[in-house]
Amino acid sequence: AAGDPTATATLRLWLGQLGQVAGDVALLTLATGGVYLGGGILPGMIASVQQSDFRRRFDAKGREAPWIASVPTAVITAEDCALRGCAARLAADDR
Repeated sequence: AAGDPTATATLRLWLGQLGQVAGDVALLTLATGGVYLGGGILPGMIASVQQSDFRRRFDAKGREAPWIASVPTAVITAEDCALRGCAARLAADDR
């Protein structure tokens, strides 16, 4: 998006839509522990996520806004998070 106004506008629109959908999913699943976004291109664009309408659209849930505001959001940056999860599950099964 650097230097291209159309790409920048598209990225801002996409991040806003992502925030809206992520907020909807958080409400549907009562994600009190948070919403964690990982994989794909997001880990390389954390600054763009922070500067976008992602969180404003995530929080825009009408009468549910006070509750959704308490739900944290984060971008997963660990490249091996899936393997860590598998290892934790295997360790738990060994108990």
